[in-house]
Amino acid sequence: MRQTIYWKHIIVACGSLALALTASAQSATTTITANPGNYSRDTTVTAANGQTATYQNNATWGNGSYNDNRSVTGFNGKTATSSTTATYAPGSTTRETTTTGFNGKTTTYQNDRSWGNGTYNDSRSYTGVNGGTRTDTVTRSGGEVTNTFTGRNGNSRTVSHPAGWRVRR
Repeated sequence: MRQTIYWKHIIVACGSLALALTASAQSATTTITANPGNYSRDTTVTAANGQTATYQNNATWGNGSYNDNRSVTGFNGKTATSSTTATYAPGSTTRETTTTGFNGKTTTYQNDRSWGNGTYNDSRSYTGVNGGTRTDTVTRSGGEVTNTFTGRNGNSRTVSHPAGWRVRR
């Protein structure tokens, strides 16, 4: 499907990144391709002065895996990207998202979960642009839940309680 749209304002989103584009008389062209296990979208915005900005999204999935890559390039030529990889198998899931901003700085989010035979594990980590990593780990086994929180400064705290109680994060 090919579609041409004329807008005065357009907002293009890339994961948690957003770019607002404004020009007096611009055009936008979007091409979307969707097939089983695959999706792509390419949008090009051309400003009245001839400068272009682009948004691209390519996703694939199947057999327990998912990949999604997105990028936004502004009128100034700077690019921001987001890449997500996820997997599912009986008893486990994983997800990792890496984003790189227009300034070139990168953040990463990782989530690994597993379950079976009366146990559950959930580990999440976030690495910020300054390189500091924060992790949260939850383990449930034998009627007890253990939460371990580790901050960017390396300090950690562990809380255990009987299953059925809630700990606020």
